[in-house]
Amino acid sequence: MSWLIVLGALPLCGGVVTGLLRGLARNIAGLGFALATLGVAIFVATIRDTQAIAYSWIPQVGAWFALRMDGLTTLLVLVSALLVVAVAIAKLVPDVGGSQTFIPLALALEGLALFTFLSDDALLFFLFFEATLVPMYFLIAAGGDAKRSSSALKFLLYSLAGGLVLLGGIVYLMVVGNGLRFADLANLSLTPAVQQVLFVVFFIAFAVKAPLVPLHPWLPDAVEHGQPVSSVLLVGLLDGIGLYGMVRFCLGVTPAGASWASQVVEIVAVVSVVYGALAAVASPSLMRLVAYASISHAGFMVLGLFAFQAASMVGAMTYVAAHALSAGALLLAAEWVVARRGDVMAQNTFGGLARSAPVLAGGFLIAGLATLALPGTANFAAELAVIVGAWAAHPVITVVALIGVLAAGVYVLWAYQRIFTGPLDESAEPTRDIGGAARVAIGLLLVAILAFGFYPAPAQQLVTPVASAIQVQPGG
Repeated sequence: MSWLIVLGALPLCGGVVTGLLRGLARNIAGLGFALATLGVAIFVATIRDTQAIAYSWIPQVGAWFALRMDGLTTLLVLVSALLVVAVAIAKLVPDVGGSQTFIPLALALEGLALFTFLSDDALLFFLFFEATLVPMYFLIAAGGDAKRSSSALKFLLYSLAGGLVLLGGIVYLMVVGNGLRFADLANLSLTPAVQQVLFVVFFIAFAVKAPLVPLHPWLPDAVEHGQPVSSVLLVGLLDGIGLYGMVRFCLGVTPAGASWASQVVEIVAVVSVVYGALAAVASPSLMRLVAYASISHAGFMVLGLFAFQAASMVGAMTYVAAHALSAGALLLAAEWVVARRGDVMAQNTFGGLARSAPVLAGGFLIAGLATLALPGTANFAAELAVIVGAWAAHPVITVVALIGVLAAGVYVLWAYQRIFTGPLDESAEPTRDIGGAARVAIGLLLVAILAFGFYPAPAQQLVTPVASAIQVQPGG
């Protein structure tokens, strides 16, 4: 049996086992499975070239049970496994709250997401892609505030619509192709007109998941109203699948369609960058602020990917991992702030929290600085590569996208100022700082952010062969 199967199956088994446990035993066992999955991910990353498997699955339609790890897959698998470890540690914090089913659902989501990244067959990818919706729906709906059910339903409807569109494109490939493995699809002879139609189909499906404007409304609601810590998985795991799908389908299967639509996609990307950043500045909700920041960052990723420059494509692929780490850390800190004072950033509601919770303030600040791409953090090298590469292809669009860079400094530092600085609100109850488990959870992500930021070469070297293999020329 390939270790790739073990890698995806281990957290799925963990979901079943922890579902049979209760209380602290469930959380401890969940952490054990998360750590084991991270260990297997690290091990498999060192031997990935020998682990690809392919078994004929549904020969009538050319479908294979095929798994493989290239550099991009390796990076996303490692970051996903690390995020789940941090989340499992965070669930040991008593005041995090949430439903008793969180750990089993989180492990199930991890396993399905890992299999999605590992899939080397379009139909297999689709099945795992759609299966991730089930645990994520319940992660949103099983906890949170009074609007959690409607937010979970909105997430599900948007995602199902995108999945239905994707299925339509895959069915067409079944009809005209000789196999659904991505290598076979890349060599499929499709007319330019067919590639253009298929590109639109695939792009819409993954723009929902990324998400990009105007297909984004589900994300702010899901982040704001879902149960505590679920937003870390939503942004860290599922958003990454959106860009990953664009690489595999939009660029890998329909390169002529990607070339034809590149300028329009770049405009959509820059609209997402600017809209997300300005919406974050205007947001009165801390959780929505982080959600809109994620939309802005998704725009940067797509901007770099569809500039078709070596630097920008490497930057876009590493940006997925960097954003998962920085957004995950910021969301953890935001969750703990909300647990103490509520999700409103008015000065008279917060103010002065750094005095009573200095470690929480420091964690929020470092994660926020990473979000605005401060040099030395993970986002910086990725965002810089995107900007440099995109400038060579679309200088005007890139200049407009810089508004998002400036706005990031505003929404991060303004939020920190309103929440943590100034006089302490004497009318509010005393606020305790985060404890040991919370410090370990956010500290794990912050260490990864700084390590990635000061030494980005390993991540960039992982994805460079993937970027180099994409043969798309800007069109329009």
